[in-house]
Amino acid sequence: MTLACRNTQEVLHNGSKAVLRTCINNTINPPYQSARNPEEEPVIPDTTVFDQDNASLPPAHAERLPTVAECAIHLELLETLFHLRQQILQSGDIDKTMGTTPNRQTKTGYNGDTKTFKDDTLESRRQTKWPRFIEFAVVRFLDWRARLAKEGDKGDAFTLPPLDVIMVWHTFLLNPLLFNKHCRTEKLYKFPLPWQAIHKCINNGDWSFALQAEAGANSLSLFELFSTWDSYLADQRSDVKSKLRLASIGTELFDTTQTDSASATRTSNFPSILSSLTSSSTRTKKPQLITREDLGTLPATNPVRAHVEMFLSVDVNLARELKAAVLRQNSFIDKMHSHLWIRSPSLQDTLARSLSRYSQFLLLMRRNRGKMMVPTLDIDLAWHTHQCAASRYVQETKKRVGRFVNHDDSIGKGDLDTGSGETRRLWRVQFGGEYHICGCWDCEMLTSEIEKEFKYRGGAYDEDETYQIDMQAVAERVDNKLRFYRAVEAARRKGHALPVMPRSQKPERVL
Repeated sequence: MTLACRNTQEVLHNGSKAVLRTCINNTINPPYQSARNPEEEPVIPDTTVFDQDNASLPPAHAERLPTVAECAIHLELLETLFHLRQQILQSGDIDKTMGTTPNRQTKTGYNGDTKTFKDDTLESRRQTKWPRFIEFAVVRFLDWRARLAKEGDKGDAFTLPPLDVIMVWHTFLLNPLLFNKHCRTEKLYKFPLPWQAIHKCINNGDWSFALQAEAGANSLSLFELFSTWDSYLADQRSDVKSKLRLASIGTELFDTTQTDSASATRTSNFPSILSSLTSSSTRTKKPQLITREDLGTLPATNPVRAHVEMFLSVDVNLARELKAAVLRQNSFIDKMHSHLWIRSPSLQDTLARSLSRYSQFLLLMRRNRGKMMVPTLDIDLAWHTHQCAASRYVQETKKRVGRFVNHDDSIGKGDLDTGSGETRRLWRVQFGGEYHICGCWDCEMLTSEIEKEFKYRGGAYDEDETYQIDMQAVAERVDNKLRFYRAVEAARRKGHALPVMPRSQKPERVL
């Protein structure tokens, strides 16, 4: 498509930046009226994108590609996980329980005046909170998985676990070879990630997550536990409190000297309490920090005790692999937050195109065996969503590609760049179009409107039988809608009342 040339995109993006500046500076033209009550507020994303006509879908485990609704809820989950990470990194309560406090230096000048300097190391030390959170999340997931396995085939339903457990489950599924190795014969293998249940728990206004029904000790929010950890030790002796510090529990279990180097630099090296709680034959050289007698002073219902005991039965190697995998997902989650397709005016069309391109991507794999295919961001989203139904993914890739397709997110950047260039070349030869897309709101909206013009308006042919589109009308619709959606997003981030779209700009037809 000629509209997708570099010069056109540059003009479009420059105009977009100007609109963004007006939103930030409250100089939007035309100005929008603010909603007077929640009923007047625009619903973004549109709730219809999450609707899934279950009657039209094959059975849960049948071979099929993901749906637009599943991809949309996946975007919701990724954005929720992004905000969870930011919430943890910025939490003063968790700073306190982790013992992360500012180390400010006060210096006296020549004339006796004093000045206190900012602690330049504080932010880097606060970064240890997220890996620590992941370690607990991994252990909680493995405990939940073990309890689920004990249930056997007593039913095909289970209570949705907390967000941190879902996060690790999601990451486990995105490593299909690892997941098949450990879960192929388990009950968990049959369950796709329950998208509709997850959707019901997410508030896509502020990206909070609340379980619809909680049951059991493992339903406790891990963020809440981290924030209130010390309160569960209030009645304990000072030596027990010291040994059960949040920053210390189980860190030896996740010693990253045996995992990938990328995560090794991000892990704390506090002493472990596990040395005295595991068998002496495996840890005889480790100093005893806490005894089972000490742990027994905590009530059985105390979540600190429950979580310490979870660490004792964990599969060490799998736990380390899962922690590293969750950390690697940060990059993909950050990219999805940057594009923010979940609040894009062309969300449904963007996802429909990504699924169509993913189908082509699988065909390209089939016809180019032995070559490493590197997905674009939109294709990767569809691919990730597909993997979140393990049994269905295996069946469908064997059918479409002729073999099981693993997803390796640990490949280095150099190999990815080489593979991406080769994939682009093969895509052009196979499908006669450009492989890489921009993905910004502007380009996605413009593509959607042009596609709709061809499909619905019918256009007109000139004497040379060239298809003509009223680009002036298209440009106006794209500009009006983008301005409004950006004004809504700016109002959200500032905590202001959301704007209401003027009646003159509301679409007169459904495209």
